[in-house]
Amino acid sequence: MATNGSEQRDSSNPRASHGDSGDRLPPSVYRRRRLIALVVLLVLVIALIWGISSVVSALTGSSEEPEQPPTQTEVAAEPTPEATVDPNNKFADFTPRPTPSGDKQSEDASASPAAVEECGANLSLTASTDKQTYPADQEPVLVMTMENTGEAPCRVNAGTNAMNYVVTSGSDVIFDSRHCAADGEDRNVTLEPGKKEDARLTWNRTRTAEGCPADQAKAMAGYYNLTVGLGEQTSSNATFVLE
Repeated sequence: MATNGSEQRDSSNPRASHGDSGDRLPPSVYRRRRLIALVVLLVLVIALIWGISSVVSALTGSSEEPEQPPTQTEVAAEPTPEATVDPNNKFADFTPRPTPSGDKQSEDASASPAAVEECGANLSLTASTDKQTYPADQEPVLVMTMENTGEAPCRVNAGTNAMNYVVTSGSDVIFDSRHCAADGEDRNVTLEPGKKEDARLTWNRTRTAEGCPADQAKAMAGYYNLTVGLGEQTSSNATFVLE
């Protein structure tokens, strides 16, 4: 009887009948553990990706050439001071250019211009204008014609350093292109025998004077003479009329 009573008490004990089921934790604890494990895994993945990106950037960056400093030709040059001239005077920086009157360019005809002799006495200069008479609203075009009268090619300096155009009325110098010209240039031109080159300059009918003073008067209506010069050579007069 005592033994049976003991056995009944044992069979009624729920811990004894379910083994170790009493050691199980609540479901919320397992959920927290899974969440923590997921967060740790995510942090590890992010760290791995960042590490790979850093290595790749270091490798690609070391293979690129370092940026070179700008060379001397890439650096903008300082502007050079301009000559003090009247800004309203359109002849302050004129650069007349010879244009061929023939069907063949004679400039740079020789591969070695220095080997060609200077024209000297074989150079003929002629002054002219594109019209004989100019109405009050038109500006004269002054023309210098250079011709090689020799039998062999010759060389002439047709740059603005050597050219000049002079308009006179009697003994009065009305316009001289050298008065207001900016820094000129040298320009060697090879002239073929019998060929001509023209250099043209448009005059705005404004008087000039030594030193290029501003606010010069306009030339009055009347007859005028044009002479052109190249180096030490000077042409004869060409007459034209301003109305």
